[in-house]
Amino acid sequence: MMNIQTIACLNLYKLKCEARRSKCKLLLLRHRRQFPKKMMYLQMTLETNNQFMYNMITFNLNHMSRRMWMKNRSSDFWDRIVNSNFEEEDWLENFRMSEETFQLMCFKLNDFLKPSENAVRQPLSVEKKVAIALYKLASCAEYRVVASLFGVHKSSVHNCVYDVCIAIIEVLGPSYLKMPSVAEAIALAESVEKVTGMVQIFGAIDGTHIPILPPTNGYRDFVNRKGWPSIVMQGIVDCNYLFRDITVKHPGSVHDATVLKDSNIFKQCKDKLPNHCRIISDCSIQLMLAGDPAYPLLPWLLKGYTGALTPEEESFNTYLSSARICVENAFGRLKARWRVLLKRADINYKFMPSIVHSCVILHNIIETSKDNFNPCWLRSVNEVNIERPQPRQVTVTRAEPQAKDMREVLKNYMYNNYPLRQSSVQNYVRHTV
Repeated sequence: MMNIQTIACLNLYKLKCEARRSKCKLLLLRHRRQFPKKMMYLQMTLETNNQFMYNMITFNLNHMSRRMWMKNRSSDFWDRIVNSNFEEEDWLENFRMSEETFQLMCFKLNDFLKPSENAVRQPLSVEKKVAIALYKLASCAEYRVVASLFGVHKSSVHNCVYDVCIAIIEVLGPSYLKMPSVAEAIALAESVEKVTGMVQIFGAIDGTHIPILPPTNGYRDFVNRKGWPSIVMQGIVDCNYLFRDITVKHPGSVHDATVLKDSNIFKQCKDKLPNHCRIISDCSIQLMLAGDPAYPLLPWLLKGYTGALTPEEESFNTYLSSARICVENAFGRLKARWRVLLKRADINYKFMPSIVHSCVILHNIIETSKDNFNPCWLRSVNEVNIERPQPRQVTVTRAEPQAKDMREVLKNYMYNNYPLRQSSVQNYVRHTV
């Protein structure tokens, strides 16, 4: 039996619970009644804000001056000085080619480089694009310097260099960088024989190092034997200083013999090299390339003797060096014209092979056009070679038996038909000892 006090407490608790429920119901009813009013207020506020923003935008468009979206730059150098006042010497000094050769090249690249018809701003002409790229390749100036000179942004210089180099490789490369035909190779070999006495030599092969800005990861792979970062360029050159084939894809730490082994000229020598034989002392001598001791002795690649030499072998080496000097001269003329290959440029190392490829094609175009070459340009090449000498490669002793027999036949042929000669370097060493 519950007492009276307990019953009173239960009744009081029930009354409090009913009061809470009633209060919650009243609050819920109140919120329901106020919800439409709140929604109407929010809608009015949004409409007012949208109208305000619309008015502000309209006011700004109508009354405020438009912001500058293109910086004002001067293109006086190209528009007035180059096109009106440049003489032949100025064209050669700044663009490394005559105006006639420049215009011919622009005509051939026009379809590849012509601006889009839907351009928003005034696009660069084909002539100005080519001029910007040539000036960059010839001077090795920074992007910002070339941009200030031509009155464009440095990103435009970057795009011009890349676009023009790709256009040169794709449009002009097949015509100006190719191996000679059999008839051309025979004529080249005859020219070499008239000058040096060496027979069946239609060209020379050698390698040179091009300085680059190496990546952070894998930096040591690009450091050559002389301690500076580079990529290796292998070139085949004829007696007219024209490049016939190049390979540019290896870092500076790679040996010249390895570059040769990985090149297309080695893998496809039967298809790429001209095939013509000449009988000398009952031996069939095919057309060959002259190389230095860094290369293996092959039936189509002739190199000199090494070690202790007899007078006949030393004389043979001297005559062979005379036939091989064309490739060293071609490298010098190439770097003298296009200083981007002589000094380390602010160009990504991944695109440097394309830069080298395009410069070689430009070199062949200029040599074919017989444009003047200023010997003073070679001074900078000699200065850089003293400051940053080219790496000397280790002598490779590999030789095929057939190639050895052919070299012996040629040595005896030179001994029987030409006077003995001695190397000037060895003579200097003998007199100074």
